[in-house]
Amino acid sequence: MRDEPYRWIEAIQDRRDYIEDELRLGSPVVGVTYDEGMMLLTVSKGQRKIFEVHDRIALSAIGHPADIERLRMLVTDTASVQGFQNATEDINLHRLTNYTLAPAFKQAFESIAGEAYIIKMLLAELGSTSGKNQFTGINFDGIVRTDPSFAVIAGTETIETGMQKYLTATKTDADRDLTTAFQLALETWAIGKELSSREPEEAESEDAQLETQQIYQIIDTAREEGEIEAGVLEASQQGTSKFRLLTSQQIEDALS
Repeated sequence: MRDEPYRWIEAIQDRRDYIEDELRLGSPVVGVTYDEGMMLLTVSKGQRKIFEVHDRIALSAIGHPADIERLRMLVTDTASVQGFQNATEDINLHRLTNYTLAPAFKQAFESIAGEAYIIKMLLAELGSTSGKNQFTGINFDGIVRTDPSFAVIAGTETIETGMQKYLTATKTDADRDLTTAFQLALETWAIGKELSSREPEEAESEDAQLETQQIYQIIDTAREEGEIEAGVLEASQQGTSKFRLLTSQQIEDALS
């Protein structure tokens, strides 16, 4: 019986390796701020990947479609119930993350006898002031990371690190406009896409920086196979819901 803890640790590591291998080729998601709000961007292949959770909260994810849909409905339904039982002001990303999503991720990951969620999730919350904006990433093991300026999720930590390096090399404040934010997010996505196509050892050893021409070659190829998807949360949006998806025309205009 003395070796039982070691078997559990080994099983957890095997599970981690398996999930990361399943996620590695997934389309990354990028979150950035701009002068009027926040943006989530990815490239999808026929299946929508960016959703509204509540008036000021949106999400995207990578992973198994069934797991994404199950957990999307969990957090959306939880937000709706909280808003009905209490008040809309009581619905916030911290509560939804730490009391609903993260425990569900952690429990599934550590329950070796059951199935883990093959998923990483990125959520954005638009604050009443720009200083209260927040991105929250949730790993498949329940680990939560927050940042007020930008965030990424991708198949492995190595890919995410390469994307983060590209973002931190650029101004990360909210002075950029929507078009500039879109271009930055798309270029960062391309960095992640390129790293995900490499073998794990190569992605870790290679420099993530690419020439602009290379980046847009990756984007052009991706557009032949899929569709750019971008959702924004804007304080200037009329009504209680601050979420909207960019139209195809807005995306084309931002690319020109």
